[in-house]
Amino acid sequence: MAPKLSFCKILISFLIYRSFAFSIDFNYPAIFNFGDSNSDTGGYVAGVAYHLYPPNGQTYFNGPSGRFCDGRLLLDFLTEAMDLPLLNPYLDAIGTPSFAQGCNFAVCGSSILPAIATSPSPYTLGPQVAQFFRFKARVLELQATSNLAVQIISKNVLNSKTLNGSFSYAPIFRAAKRLNKYLPASDYFEKGLYMFDIGQNDITVALFRSSFGQVLAFNIPAILSNFEVEVKNLYEQGARNFWIHNTGPLGCTPFIIDQFGADPSNLDEVGCVIKHNHAVKYFNLQLQVLCSRLQGLYQDAKITFVDIFAIKHNLLVDYATLG
Repeated sequence: MAPKLSFCKILISFLIYRSFAFSIDFNYPAIFNFGDSNSDTGGYVAGVAYHLYPPNGQTYFNGPSGRFCDGRLLLDFLTEAMDLPLLNPYLDAIGTPSFAQGCNFAVCGSSILPAIATSPSPYTLGPQVAQFFRFKARVLELQATSNLAVQIISKNVLNSKTLNGSFSYAPIFRAAKRLNKYLPASDYFEKGLYMFDIGQNDITVALFRSSFGQVLAFNIPAILSNFEVEVKNLYEQGARNFWIHNTGPLGCTPFIIDQFGADPSNLDEVGCVIKHNHAVKYFNLQLQVLCSRLQGLYQDAKITFVDIFAIKHNLLVDYATLG
C-alpha cells in the first residue's frame, strides 16, 4: 500500500522542484500575500469576528488557527521552505504580531472584482492592495520616527551638557529599537515576494449568475483587467518580485460537484464538473498571457506564473498512487 502523504506537502514538493528546475530564486527576505481562503491565515476571522471550530487546525495547530483548513495552508509550507516565519494577518493586531518578514492581506471569500452587497467578504483585491499601501506608509513612518529618536538620544548621550541626571534615555532607546523588531526593513518592500492566490470566487459566482459563454466573453476579461490594475499599482509602489498562482480545478471541489454534478453528463472521467474546469482553464490561459505581457512591460521585475491547476489536478487523477 502506498504511504499516505499530506496533500499540501506533496503540492509544495512539486512547487519547490519546479522552482529549482527553472532556477527560480527562493531567497526573499519577506512575503506580502494577497488572496482568499486558499491563503487566509486569520484575516477573515479577525475582520468579521468569525469563529472557527474543529476540525479546523487540528492536524498542526491543535485547534483553529484562523485558517479554513485542518492544518497548514500552501502559503505556510512555502514560507517554511523559504525559512521564513508563518505570516500574520494584517487585520489581526492581538498579541503584538510581528510583520518583520512580511504580512498577509488574504481574506476568505475575497474576489478580484469589487465586492457587492451579497459578497461574503468586503476585502477584495483592491482593498487588500490599499491595505498594503497603508501598511507600507505606516511602517516607513514609524521607522523614520524611531530612527530619529535613536539618533537624538545617541547624540544627547555623547553630549554630556544636555544630559539631565534625573532622566534616563534608556527606556525610550529600548522602545525605539524594539519597534524595529516587529517591522520589515524598508528595502524589504522592493526585495520581498508579492504572492497572489485569488480568482476562484470570481469564477464560482460568475458561473452561478451567467451563462458559460457570458463568463468567457465578459466576466473573465473584467476579472483579469482588475487584476492587472492592482499588479501595476503594486509595481508603482516598488514591488518587483511577483509569484502568481492560477486557479485550481474548481470543477473538482465537493461544493461544485454537489451543485452541478447530479447529471453524469456534466462530469468528466475523473468525476469533475466539465463546465467549471473549462472556464477555469480559459481564465488560467488568459492569466498566463497577462503575466507574460506584464513581464515584457516590466523588464526589471520577476513575474512567476505557477500552474496550480495542473499540480492539483494531477494529484486528483493519480490519487491511488499518491495514497
